[in-house]
Amino acid sequence: MTTLNIQRDKSAWLLFIATLLMTGLFAFINLSEFVTVGVLKQTSGYPFGGEGPTPWFYKSAQLYATVNLVFGLLYLLSLAIGVWAFIRVKKNVLIFCFSVSLFLILLQLLTGQSD
Repeated sequence: MTTLNIQRDKSAWLLFIATLLMTGLFAFINLSEFVTVGVLKQTSGYPFGGEGPTPWFYKSAQLYATVNLVFGLLYLLSLAIGVWAFIRVKKNVLIFCFSVSLFLILLQLLTGQSD
């Protein structure tokens, strides 16, 4: 029986774990919001309709669900590419995925700012 023994330095492990945690958590949160609002139609407690200081995508439940679906799929794609890069020992791609993850988080925070 042969085993695959690939040595990775600590920085690759750190990048992988950070990317896995960030993208996994944000993908789960966004996709669960999409399922809750877009699929199950459970909208009680959400301030839809633009009442008060809310972000632009709170204008309707459908828009909110769509925005969360798009962000969730982007995080999921970044997660999949990061796992692939870690398995294939492609550190540059892993660094790119980590950077994309940080950019997506920043973009989501800026998108969520109320007008």
